[in-house]
Amino acid sequence: MSVEKTVKLNSGYDMPTLGLGTFTVWQNPEGQMARVISAAVKAGYRHIDTAKIYGTEPLIGPVLTQLIESGEIKREEVFITCKVWCTDHKPENVKKSLEQSLKDLQTTYVDMLLIHWPMSYQAGDELFPKDADGELIHTEDDYVDTWKAMEECVESGQVRSIGLSNFNIEQMMRVYDIAKIKPSNHQVELNAQMTNKEVADWCKKKGMVVSCYAPLGSPGRPWKQDGEPDLLEEPVVIKLAEKYKKTRAQVLLRHLLQKGYVVLPKSVTETRLAENIDVYDFTIADDDVAKLDTLNRDLRVYSEPIAVKNPYYPF
Repeated sequence: MSVEKTVKLNSGYDMPTLGLGTFTVWQNPEGQMARVISAAVKAGYRHIDTAKIYGTEPLIGPVLTQLIESGEIKREEVFITCKVWCTDHKPENVKKSLEQSLKDLQTTYVDMLLIHWPMSYQAGDELFPKDADGELIHTEDDYVDTWKAMEECVESGQVRSIGLSNFNIEQMMRVYDIAKIKPSNHQVELNAQMTNKEVADWCKKKGMVVSCYAPLGSPGRPWKQDGEPDLLEEPVVIKLAEKYKKTRAQVLLRHLLQKGYVVLPKSVTETRLAENIDVYDFTIADDDVAKLDTLNRDLRVYSEPIAVKNPYYPF
């Protein structure tokens, strides 16, 4: 089974089927982002996923500019995804937030803009605004209005495609039904132990490309609980890696690619960056795909518990 390196969005643009996730990369030593982005581009990555909340946009912009000015890549070859954070859901703040991202990324447009979460928080400088009791300050800004403001950003030429992230089906339906510009992408936590099947199937039915964050199960997450399974240590994954003479990560990424998903693995190690994108030269047999499918535990590790009281909390 062949897997293409790009997928056509309903907006008419091509999205690379494997991108570089940049969440938590900022936590690494000074200069790490420059090294990671440079190594990723050298390895063949042409899709970079970032967000205001990651704190990586101001670090990514200068590196991409340097690579473009040196002639190593062209801007039109790079697909950049960024996101509207929960404090920017008010329509008047969407454009302001986008323009800050454009300034930080040193570009005149982004290829994909997503609503990061359906919940909204009090607008301001604090990304997680809290009251005197330390409680998150929720608002009821409707993501439908946020969507309409994003459509205006497409019409202005500052954004090429727009989509959603971490929405449930009912929430996606609300957006889809009112949209002049239909969502072209939904980014969700999705991997062999969290298949998110109902959401993914609904997206496919509506012509939305599904992109997977935590495609390896986020094994290095700081909040991992004792006893929670490690996807990379599952015996079936180990056996299939040996069978196909590939790394465990390559097997897991290829598994998702063969299902028609876009994958967004993260790594700060040059060898792993190169390995993770080297997944287009083999095919996992149907019976082995079935074995990997048995790993599903509906284990969601990005549940955003801080926002559980929000009226638009999706889970």
